[in-house]
Amino acid sequence: MNKVSALGVLSNAVLVWNTVRIGAIVDELEAGGQPVSRDDLARVSPLLDAHVIATGSYHFDRAVRRARPQENQGAVA
Repeated sequence: MNKVSALGVLSNAVLVWNTVRIGAIVDELEAGGQPVSRDDLARVSPLLDAHVIATGSYHFDRAVRRARPQENQGAVA
């Protein structure tokens, strides 16, 4: 039950992220002088999920994770 609930939360998060990102891309295109047809935009769906693994099996490279704090040692928060 917990896994199903977590996948539901993940699906909703992906939907929100995709919607926000699509809006930002359209804004960037229009700001750059490239018009976006509303007819074309009507065919775009925020339900795309190719970047999500539905089983929830993600693998992260710990070496990359460890390298990031070292890159930011001189940064001011």
